[in-house]
Amino acid sequence: MTKEQIVQQIAARLGVEAPPMSSGSTEPKRIFELVVEELGLELDSRTLTKPDLAHAIADIAYVPWSVVECESSGGTVTTEGLQRVLKAVDTLRS
Repeated sequence: MTKEQIVQQIAARLGVEAPPMSSGSTEPKRIFELVVEELGLELDSRTLTKPDLAHAIADIAYVPWSVVECESSGGTVTTEGLQRVLKAVDTLRS
């Protein structure tokens, strides 16, 4: 599954429109902000980086997070990290 497909799935689970992907199929920070907003999580999405925000979302849902597997250079989240955020959304919505 591609990053774009996972972002679309997260948005669908939240019942919102998926934000457009950034250049080079980089996930948009907006998808993590939408998770925080739609699920009412107490996270400051304005000050946290994308990896930190994704990590915090996973932690709230008790989804294991690995910096090595879930974060990549340049302040982005890997495909594996996005899949864990999707799992966290599923967990928090149930």
